[in-house]
Formats: sequence, C-alpha cells, structure tokens
Amino acid sequence: MQPLPVLDPKAAAIDVGSEQFHASIAGGPPRVFGTTTSQVHALRDWFKAEEVHSVSMEATGVYWLYVYEVLEQAGLEVVVVNGKYVKNLPGRKTDMSDCQWHSTLHAHGLLRGALSHRSTFVGCRTMCACARTTSRWRPATSNTCRKRWSG
Repeated sequence: MQPLPVLDPKAAAIDVGSEQFHASIAGGPPRVFGTTTSQVHALRDWFKAEEVHSVSMEATGVYWLYVYEVLEQAGLEVVVVNGKYVKNLPGRKTDMSDCQWHSTLHAHGLLRGALSHRSTFVGCRTMCACARTTSRWRPATSNTCRKRWSG
C-alpha cells in the first residue's frame, strides 16, 4: 500500500471554541490563541509568517465567523467544513489533538467545504447582525432576517 500523499504541506486547521482557538499546520504541534481581536490578528500573522495559504475550520456556532472574515481579508483561502467529516474516529480527543487531526486531513486534501461560496457567508453574517439587534436569536426564516438577507 502506498502512503497517502501530502497535497499541501502548509495547510492549516483551527479548532474553534468560545474561549480559545487551537491551530495546527499540517498536523504539527498546535498553538493556542485567545478569542480577542489582538489574538485573532496574532493567529493571522502566524499563518502569514508560516506561509499558510489554506485554512480549514468547523462551522460550530457563530464563533468561526469573525476568524473567517479576518483570515479571508488577509488573502487566505478559508474552508469551512462540516464537523461530522472530521470527527469520525472513536476515542477520547482533546482540542489539541482535534486540530492536529483536522490539519492532517486538510493537508492530504480529504476535507470538502460545507459552505459553497462567499454569498453563503454574507448570509450568515447578516443573520448574526440580525441576532445582535434583537433580544434573542432569530432564525433566517424570520421576516426581519429574510428582509436583511435579501438586501
């Protein structure tokens, strides 16, 4: 059996959490970043310094939205994947090992994006803006969000 080729040795992945981001490049040792603006910019700068051009992350909650926008504006390709494609292995996993596994899969080209194009992200960002203007989260089917979504 032949070993699986690494298609992108500079592919990275982020395990997105509400308080911390765990990031790894091609299965290498993970680094931990906070969720503040300065820490997200430090994450972006680290990726740029390491010459990463593609980053993968799971779409968990709304925590990935700001990181997505910052990385995309920095010129990085950001792939948002469905978590079920990443977490198919049984056993105990930590955020550290999760981001290493995720970045290994991404380096081998085994992850497919769950969001097909930027307009999907714009819709998600609009939903989040709508949620901030109301007292509780409203799904995209509400009249307020639908009006904002459609323009």
